[in-house]
Amino acid sequence: MGVQPHQNSPIKRICAGLLAHVDAGKTTFSEQVLFRGGLLRTPGRVDDGDSFLDFNEIERERGITVFSEQAVFAREEGIYCLIDTPGHADFSWEMERAMEVMDYAIVLVSGTDGIQGHTETIWKLLDRYEIPAFFFVNKLDRDTADYEKVLGELQARFSEAVCDFTFWGNGAADQMEVPERAVMLAAEEDESVLEEYLNGELDRGRLTKALRTMIRQRRIFPCMGGSAATGMGIDAFLQTFYELTSGTWRDESPLSGRVYKIRHDSQGERLTFVKLTGGRLSVRDAVGEEKIHQIRQYSGNRYVTLQEAVAGDLVALTGITSKKPGDGIGEASDAPEAVILPTLRARVLFDSSIPSRQMVQIFSVLEAENPGLHTLWEEQLGQLSIQIFGKIQLEVLASEIGSRFGVQVSFGVPEVVYKETIAGPVMGYGHFEPLRHYAEVAVRLEPGAAGAGISFRSECHVDRLAVNYQNLIRTHVFERAHKGVLTGSDLTDVEVVLVDGRSHIKHTEGGDFREALYRAIRQGLMKAESVLLEPYYHFSIFVPEEYVGRVLTDIGKYHGEFEAPSLSGNAAKIQGQGPVSEMMNYGEELAVLTRGRGSVSFRFDGYRPCHNQDEVVARRGYEPDHDLENPSYSVFCSKGAAITVNWDQAEGYMHCLR
Repeated sequence: MGVQPHQNSPIKRICAGLLAHVDAGKTTFSEQVLFRGGLLRTPGRVDDGDSFLDFNEIERERGITVFSEQAVFAREEGIYCLIDTPGHADFSWEMERAMEVMDYAIVLVSGTDGIQGHTETIWKLLDRYEIPAFFFVNKLDRDTADYEKVLGELQARFSEAVCDFTFWGNGAADQMEVPERAVMLAAEEDESVLEEYLNGELDRGRLTKALRTMIRQRRIFPCMGGSAATGMGIDAFLQTFYELTSGTWRDESPLSGRVYKIRHDSQGERLTFVKLTGGRLSVRDAVGEEKIHQIRQYSGNRYVTLQEAVAGDLVALTGITSKKPGDGIGEASDAPEAVILPTLRARVLFDSSIPSRQMVQIFSVLEAENPGLHTLWEEQLGQLSIQIFGKIQLEVLASEIGSRFGVQVSFGVPEVVYKETIAGPVMGYGHFEPLRHYAEVAVRLEPGAAGAGISFRSECHVDRLAVNYQNLIRTHVFERAHKGVLTGSDLTDVEVVLVDGRSHIKHTEGGDFREALYRAIRQGLMKAESVLLEPYYHFSIFVPEEYVGRVLTDIGKYHGEFEAPSLSGNAAKIQGQGPVSEMMNYGEELAVLTRGRGSVSFRFDGYRPCHNQDEVVARRGYEPDHDLENPSYSVFCSKGAAITVNWDQAEGYMHCLR
C-alpha cells in the first residue's frame, strides 16, 4: 500500500484537497478517485458506512466527514495525496488547517443546489491561501441538476476565470472542440497559442503548458461535471486534473515544512503530520530539540513506515511532541492565525466523581489536536469550558470522549465568545519587585485594525533597557491571551508598544518581566475606554417570495443588516450580516415560518462592537479587581519588604517616571 518511489530524479508530487458544502457528494467522489487510483478494489459508500477516509466510528454513525484524512496513491506521472476535508460548518477549522498544505483544491458543488454559504467560505479561504482550484459540479444524474446554471453562478459570484473544461476531459485534439474562451485565457500566458488558434494549427502541448501555468497562478479555474454516485464524468475530470497540474519539488533545497494536524494513534502516541515543502527528513533527524522516531505515510487509518521523506510528501512523525498545527519546520514560517474562529463557548459538565485534573488532561489532548477548542479551566470557579462552532460539534465531542477516554460528558448551553479592545491609546505601567526580584515596564496600548489581533513593537532605546530584555518582553506579549476588564474576555486588535523599562543587574530574573508586563497591560486597560466586541455572521437566506417581508422584519429585529433581495422566479435570496448572539438559532425559526421551504446558511464574518454592550457587561458581572490571575496592581519593595500598590496609585511609585 505504501508509495515510496523516492529516487533522486524530480517527480511530480501533488497534494490535492477535496472541499465542498454538506451533501455535495464529496466523500463519494473521494471513493471514486481512490478506486481509480488503484488504492481500493471497489468504491465504498457513505450509506453503507464503508468509505475509506471516513473510518472513524463517529463519522460512520453520522454519515458526515468530521476529520481531515489523507490517502496516497501513485500514477505513472507522479504521486498524489488526496485530503478529504469536513463539509459541515461546525468543523471548518479542521478544513482550513488542511488548506495550508494543499497544492491544488478540488471543489465540489451540487448540481441541484448550486453555491451554498459554505461554498462561499471555501472560495474566500482559497483566495486567502492562494490555492489553485478545479470545480466539479456533482449529481448531474438527477433530473433537477443544471450544469450550465451552476457554471454561470460560479462565474458570476466567484470569478469570470471559471471556465468550462468539458472539452479537455473528452481528450479533444481538434481545436474546434476547444472553446475560444479557454484559448483567450491561455493566450494571456503564451501569445503564440492565439496565433496558432487563428491559423487553425493549435498545438495541444503548447496549450497544455500555458494552461498549467495559468491554473497554478489562479488565472484559470477549470470546471467540469458528472456524478460521483454513478461514476459519470469522473475519468474525464481526473484526466484533466492529472494533465493540467504540476508540482516538482526540490529535494536538494533547505529543509522546510508545515505542521497541519496532530493526532494520537490507538496506543496514545502523538503523531505530528507535516507537509514537506523543501529538503528531506530521515529517521533520527532532529526537529528543533527533538528527534524523529518514525516517519509514517498514512492512507486512511493504515500506514507504512519510511526511512526518509522528501519535499512534496505529507507524512506523520513520531517523537515530535512540541509542535502544533500551523507551526513551521526548518526555514518555513509559522502559519498566520486562522480566518475561521469559533464564536461560541460551552461549559463541560461531568460527574463530580471524576477528578477535575483528569478532565483537564483529556481536553489538553483534544486541544493539541484542535487548538480551536481554547480550553479554559477556571480554578477559582471549578469550571471547564471550550470554544466551539456549533451544536453538532458538541455532540461529536461527547461521543469521541466517551469512545476514546471512557468518560461521559455533556455540555451547557453555548454562549457567544466575546472579545475586548480599546477605543484610544493609553499608557500602562507595571512594576514587580518582591525581595530579590526587579522589573519595570511601561507600554502604550494602541487600537489596532479590526481582525489584526495583538501586535508588538518597541520604541524603547537600548540604553534604557537591554535588547535581550526587550526580546523577552516581546515573547511575553504573545505567550498568553490577555484578558479585558469589561467581561474578562480575550483582548484583541491592540498594539502593545514598549516605551520604557528597568532592570537590576543583580536581582532581575527571567520571570520578572513577565509579571511586570502583565501588570502594565492590565493597568493600561483599567484606565482605557474599553470596547466589547461580538462575532457576526454573514448570512444567505433563501425563501419563497411571499416570505421576504417577514424575513426582512426579522433581520431588523435581530440587529442585522441586509442587501436588497434578489429574485429568481418565485424565490428570493437575501444576504447580510448580523450578530451571532441574535441569529444563531434563526435557521430553526425560519424552517418553522416557511414550513421547511426556506433555508439559511451562515459563515463567520469577524468581530464588531457589541450591539448591547451594557447589557452583556451587567449580565457577566465580571469584577476585574478580583481576578487574581490577572492582577492590575504593582509590587514594590519598601524597607526590605514587598508592598502592593493599586493600579490607580501605582504611577506615583514608578521608577521610570521619576
